Amino acid sequence: MLLRSVWASLRVPRVTPRVGVRAFVTSTPRTSFWDTVLPLIQGNRRERKLQRQQGGLLPEDYERVQRDQRRDEMMAAQSSTGDALVDDVLSSPQARSEEVEARRAEAKRTKRLLRKRWGGLDENGIEKQEHKYSTAVFRISPRKLNLLANQIIGKPIDFAIVQMQFSAKRAARRVRATLVMARDHAIAKGMDPSKLLVSEAWVTKGTYFARLEIKGRARHGIMHHPQAKLNVVLRPGKTWEEREEAALDLARRRMRRLGSGGVTRTNRKIVNGFQRPGWAW
Repeated sequence: MLLRSVWASLRVPRVTPRVGVRAFVTSTPRTSFWDTVLPLIQGNRRERKLQRQQGGLLPEDYERVQRDQRRDEMMAAQSSTGDALVDDVLSSPQARSEEVEARRAEAKRTKRLLRKRWGGLDENGIEKQEHKYSTAVFRISPRKLNLLANQIIGKPIDFAIVQMQFSAKRAARRVRATLVMARDHAIAKGMDPSKLLVSEAWVTKGTYFARLEIKGRARHGIMHHPQAKLNVVLRPGKTWEEREEAALDLARRRMRRLGSGGVTRTNRKIVNGFQRPGWAW
């Protein structure tokens, strides 16, 4: 009992810390994952709701539809006597401002097409019949990818796709997908798929990542992982039938140039007919 009383006198009483209201007010609130993600989700929901209200149209298309609706309402507006309130809708200030805006947008588009290197406008203002497409930068040596580029350059697009389909190279699948996508985009532009050729194909380097190469005896080296991407330009050319006809025409012209093998038959008189066979002495 004596030991218990001594121990009780020596124990330090536990004090519960008091937290005032001021500590809750001045403390910084902790942000959770949902505090950051939830506004983004709600924003996407608002955008989807607005898009559903617009009938699934893009903002510029929705503005065009609204403009056409306002024009139709102006044309259908009538007075109490049945007369049209607007004589000429096209001469209204709103229509004139829309026409000026359309001309400005067309001039901007033409200027941008003139600056484009591929698929823009030529010197005469005519749109070029070509389409450029490229892969993303992926891990491959530029030398290896250049071999595939040399294999498809100058070939018809369908023939190039078949070549990549039956190629044993690992990057051939990505090149084939790129050619298929480029062909679909060119067809969407209005180009004839039977005349499409891979007019240009080149390889550009990407970022070379440096990594540590562990060696023996506490030594190390530096490894460089190469990256590259493939660029192709499709232009219209000759079809298979036109190519075969051109090859046959070239063969015919070569045969005509050969003639009779260099032998020419003429009716010229015999020269030096007095000579006899054998030695002259």
